Amino acid sequence: MLNTEKIKFLAFESGFDLVSVSKSFLNDEKLVSNYSRWISNSFNAEMRYLKEYELKKFDAKLVEPWVRSIIWVGVSYFNSSFCERPSEEYGRVSMYAWGDDYHYVVKKMLEDFVIRLKKVGGFEFRYRIFSDSTPIYEKGFGVVSGIGFQGKNTLLISPGKLGSFFFLGEVLTDLDLEPTEPLNFKGCGSCNLCVSSCPTGALAPYVLDARRCISYLTIEYRGIIPEDLALKFGDWVFGCDVCQQVCPFNKFLYIKKLNTKIKEFNSNVTPFLNLKDVLSIPSQNQFEKIFRGKPILRARRRGLIRNAIIVAVNNKARKLVDDIAKLRNDNDEVVAHTARWATEFLSG
Repeated sequence: MLNTEKIKFLAFESGFDLVSVSKSFLNDEKLVSNYSRWISNSFNAEMRYLKEYELKKFDAKLVEPWVRSIIWVGVSYFNSSFCERPSEEYGRVSMYAWGDDYHYVVKKMLEDFVIRLKKVGGFEFRYRIFSDSTPIYEKGFGVVSGIGFQGKNTLLISPGKLGSFFFLGEVLTDLDLEPTEPLNFKGCGSCNLCVSSCPTGALAPYVLDARRCISYLTIEYRGIIPEDLALKFGDWVFGCDVCQQVCPFNKFLYIKKLNTKIKEFNSNVTPFLNLKDVLSIPSQNQFEKIFRGKPILRARRRGLIRNAIIVAVNNKARKLVDDIAKLRNDNDEVVAHTARWATEFLSG
C-alpha cells in the first residue's frame, strides 16, 4: 500500500525536496475565482492558451478522465553564487535559467520516482508526468495540497524550506490517495517589498500584470517592447528575479547558501550573457545550436537579440553601438526596429 509517508520517502530518494498530494480537482472557490478574474482583466497578456485551457486548469479529469489523484513535487534550483556583472557589455539572466532546461530534468526525476512507486507498491497504475507543461493550475494545486502558500508576488512560497526558488512537477495517477493538508501559515502579512520593488510596476498584492512583467516580456513576448518599459529593464536580458531577491522568505537561502543539490541546475551555470556574442548570432538555427538544452531557447533569436539591445542601452554600453547598428536592416523587423531605436538613443 502506498501511503503518504512512503510516497514522500520515495520522492525524496528521487531528489525532490517537497511532496504533497491532491485530488484531481481544485476545490477552492477563491483560487478559482481569482484566476478567472485575472484572465478577464487580460493580465495574461498574449498568453492566450491560459484562457483557452481555463476549465482544464481546475480539473485534471479534463486532461485525462481516469485521474483520481495528483502527486506534487518541488525541487530547488537556488544557487547562492553571486558575482558582479563583468562589465556593461553583459546582461543578467534569471536564476531559473542558469542551468539545464528544467522541463527535461524534472521529467527525468519524475520517471525515476514513478519507477520507485511501482516497485515499492508492487502493482501497475496509470500515470502521466508533467512539469510546467500541462494546462493544470499548478500553483493553485500547490497551495491546497500544502507545497506552499501564494505570496504577494504571486509565486508559490515554501516558508523555511525552499522559499520561492523551486520548480514544480506532478504525477497524474489513477491511484486513490489521501490528500495532504494546506499550510497553516499567515503568509506575507504587511510586507509589500515585492510590489514596491518591481521595476515596471507589474505587481499589485497577489496580482501580476504580465503585460508589464520583465520576465514575460523578455521570455514569452515576441513583439517590440515599448520604450517606457524597455528603459526599466535594467540589465535583465532574460527573465527577472527582483521580486524573489527582495522577498524575506528567500533571505535565509542566501545566508545559509542552501544551494540546489541537482547537478544539472548548479554546473556550467550562466548568470550573465555576453551582449556582443548575442548580437552576433546570425540565424535562428545558430541560436538553437548555442542554447540547445537551456531555458534561454524559449526567447528565440528575435527575443534574445531584442533584449540584448535594450540592455546595452540601459547599461550605456556605447562600445556596442557598431554591433547594434549592423542589425538595423536585420531580416527580423523586431530586431531591426529595436536596433534603429538603440543606435539613435546611444548616439544621442
